[in-house]
Amino acid sequence: MNSGIGSRFSATAGRCDDDRDSSTAFMTRSADKHRKALSHLRKNEWDKAHAIVMGMRDKLAFRIHGLLHRIEGDLDNARYWYDRAGVPFGKSAASEIEEIAAVLERSATRSSAAAAPRTGIPRSRPTRSGSRRSRA
Repeated sequence: MNSGIGSRFSATAGRCDDDRDSSTAFMTRSADKHRKALSHLRKNEWDKAHAIVMGMRDKLAFRIHGLLHRIEGDLDNARYWYDRAGVPFGKSAASEIEEIAAVLERSATRSSAAAAPRTGIPRSRPTRSGSRRSRA
């Protein structure tokens, strides 16, 4: 068993420079980073994939991070990242990659639907029922 954390991965990853002015833009940038990491993973470019996910702090990045350590053979470290991602440990690496790709595809579909212009009658805000006390 491998005792070093990320022994085959370079430790040169920097922090993400995400501009958080728009949650949609942020999610798009994050999804782009997830896709890039997955692309590197599929090409066996583990150092590059690892450098990307090391700077990310979301559950999908944790899942990719765990998968990278699992492929590396560092199972204790992999379990740690799978726990942080909230997903079970134990699927094959190939099925895990396909599941992650499906998650990214679903999020891309949701993002494009959310960005589409809305038509129709705007909804009114719901009214509150019940009495309100004055705060004197």
